Amino acid sequence: MRRIALFSDIHGNLPALDAVLDSIAAAGVRELFCLGDLVGYGPDPEGVIDRIRARRILTVRGNYDEGIGMRRGECGCYYATEQAKRDGETSYAFTSRAVGDEDAAWLASLPPALRFEESGVRVLLAHGSPRKINEYLLPDRTDKLLARLAAAADADVVCVGHVHLPYHRLVPVENGTVHYVSAGSAGKPKDGDPRAGWVELLIGDADEVLPASETSGAAGATDTFVGTVVHRVEYDVDAVANAMIRAGLPATLAAALKSA
Repeated sequence: MRRIALFSDIHGNLPALDAVLDSIAAAGVRELFCLGDLVGYGPDPEGVIDRIRARRILTVRGNYDEGIGMRRGECGCYYATEQAKRDGETSYAFTSRAVGDEDAAWLASLPPALRFEESGVRVLLAHGSPRKINEYLLPDRTDKLLARLAAAADADVVCVGHVHLPYHRLVPVENGTVHYVSAGSAGKPKDGDPRAGWVELLIGDADEVLPASETSGAAGATDTFVGTVVHRVEYDVDAVANAMIRAGLPATLAAALKSA
């Protein structure tokens, strides 16, 4: 059974990232991928970049990484309210100042997607969707749309970030099933659970599935089992929220971190 750690949307939260990396190591998973958005909203974007670079973790470019890396003046984010928009503008300005030119160039150089194949299963790793870096593949997207995106991307398993909540969705297609896996968020969850999160992707023989009650999955078009386990990790959320306030980031962003 191939075991792969997926994490995403760290958003400048170094203690959350460190908690996730420690959890991955404790679980005995040695293959790691980051699905983007290292920076934005949190107080330590440079610390997060340094950690990912030092560990040489394969990483795809997120929309916030792209906005900062290419110095676009905005992150390509969606804001539902005027308050959220104001918070987002403040966050972008802070992050742009905090990230130096060399690290910005590194963010800009990250690939928009990564691919690999295991036991005949074609896996695509992206930030938003197979077609757009900032497209939200929320759980309410239709099977028809998801099947079409996977077919166009030549993928049996599509792994994404951006939505900040973990899920594993099985989508019926003509020749079986395709899988959509959201890695959730390491540093800024939006599912009501403020703990840092990562998702373990399992690909291989169904007889080797790990005995975990959280495991979900099924064989897809290739008859190879694809499963996931969602992991949540405690860290000092209050300390990070306080660091956000000291950095001059909006109190509403700090409060959202604690309430998820």
